[in-house]
Amino acid sequence: MKRFFLLLICSLQTVGAWANASNQLKERLQYARRGDYIVTEANKVITVIAVRSRTDSSVVFEEISVPAEHLKEKPESWGQWVKNKAPGHTSWSMIEIDLTSDQLLECYSFSRAAWLQAASQESLLSTLLHLPLEKLDENKRKRIGPPPSEGEVDRRQIWNPPLTMNGQKIKQARFDAYTAEWPQDRSELSGKTVTVYFDEEGKFPLPYWIQVDTPHVTASMRVIDSGSQLPSPYQKLPRRVPEFISTPRVSEKGLQLSLKSPKYYKTFELFAIDVTTKEKQILPISHFILSHHGDTVQLEIPKTELAQTLETGHRYTWLVVPTGFSEYYTESTKPFYWNP
Repeated sequence: MKRFFLLLICSLQTVGAWANASNQLKERLQYARRGDYIVTEANKVITVIAVRSRTDSSVVFEEISVPAEHLKEKPESWGQWVKNKAPGHTSWSMIEIDLTSDQLLECYSFSRAAWLQAASQESLLSTLLHLPLEKLDENKRKRIGPPPSEGEVDRRQIWNPPLTMNGQKIKQARFDAYTAEWPQDRSELSGKTVTVYFDEEGKFPLPYWIQVDTPHVTASMRVIDSGSQLPSPYQKLPRRVPEFISTPRVSEKGLQLSLKSPKYYKTFELFAIDVTTKEKQILPISHFILSHHGDTVQLEIPKTELAQTLETGHRYTWLVVPTGFSEYYTESTKPFYWNP
């Protein structure tokens, strides 16, 4: 169940036929605040998961994992533990999820000081994004105590997971449960029933309990604490810089630039830098055609724009700036000679 929780978040955001489950989480995330967090325990691993940012288009989560044996005693304050760089942790990362396409946009590991490729999780994510999670009726919910004899009315109380908020146990907490059967995909979850519990009042954006049932054993990821305003020494998700993947290509229509770029960069600003003389001049390119092809972005500048902006016999490099991310600009290295 490694990284199971964050991947399950992706499954809850699926659209179309599974709109009920999707709306449930997306509604909650609308009210999510920076620093909302849960602390989970499963398979002798404790994981802190926090909301780091949320916009209309995406959400960023932070995940810190530590083997339970590395914590002799659970911290009195998880916030202070994180402030102290989470002593004993073995994994610390942030991920970004697109709330429109439900794709995993980025994953950066602070413990490895490197970006992780989403491709390694594509098959699992694809499955999760199409899980038909459905809300469980009360008569199908797990109950407390042995079942009644045949013919007797079942008067047992519905079972709800324990709820702890900022180290304080909340009595008589109530939850909604959602369930789905994992498809036969040869993974460790293949064919198993997954049940997810959210607080009934909808005051908290994240699940409190995730349970996987098999014919022989039930495994669960339980939340041992939760709260808000969790601090972090890392203020934001590191971003990759777009890269030119070929030299500018001249065609009958104009000039085409090709870049490898993360999917979270939707639009760009484009500039031509005149490097003919020592005093470089930066010229904005007002009109160009932008197209996305997976991780490849193409910018096509019409001949008319080139003729109006560039000077014959001059050499230029190209500056591409992702809109809203000006610090992650990229510039071509080999000058382009303009001679129409």
